[in-house]
Amino acid sequence: MAGQLVQVDTETVTSAVASVTLTGIDSDDVYMVAINNVIPDTANADLQFRFTESGSPNTTSNYDRSSKLLRSDTTFSNLSATNDDKIFLTGSMENDNNTGGQNSILYIYNANNSSEFTFASLENVYLAEDGTMLGKQGGFVLTQTTTVDGGQFFFDSGNIRSGAVFTLYKVV
Repeated sequence: MAGQLVQVDTETVTSAVASVTLTGIDSDDVYMVAINNVIPDTANADLQFRFTESGSPNTTSNYDRSSKLLRSDTTFSNLSATNDDKIFLTGSMENDNNTGGQNSILYIYNANNSSEFTFASLENVYLAEDGTMLGKQGGFVLTQTTTVDGGQFFFDSGNIRSGAVFTLYKVV
């Protein structure tokens, strides 16, 4: 993706929090989210995501997703779901500080265009609770026409540990 990254919003977690919200999408540009060193404080937690509208998460059952799960212990898996109320960025993650954290890149498209669906591509890598190295590549879409201004990140159980960094960029 050619262009320059302009930082729009960033959040460095300094003490455990239930969620992180990044906002600032305000144009028809492509946006990128870099997520680094995300570790749950509860074993087997799944990192999840929702788009935000006016800073509040969209919790409707209008999220569809499809991805390939790449595994170090066996062949890949195909994952998909429709009409969900959130997006699963990872599966069950390791929560040991010594194993590193989850890292992702998301590209977000059509977010500021209320006549188009907002969609995103995802690339990530993380360690499962059983020690398996996993990577996910795919995409997801919010199947309603609305103006999106950012996203919320959270685990299905427990908190996001300190040290995680979430940064939203505009690609210009």
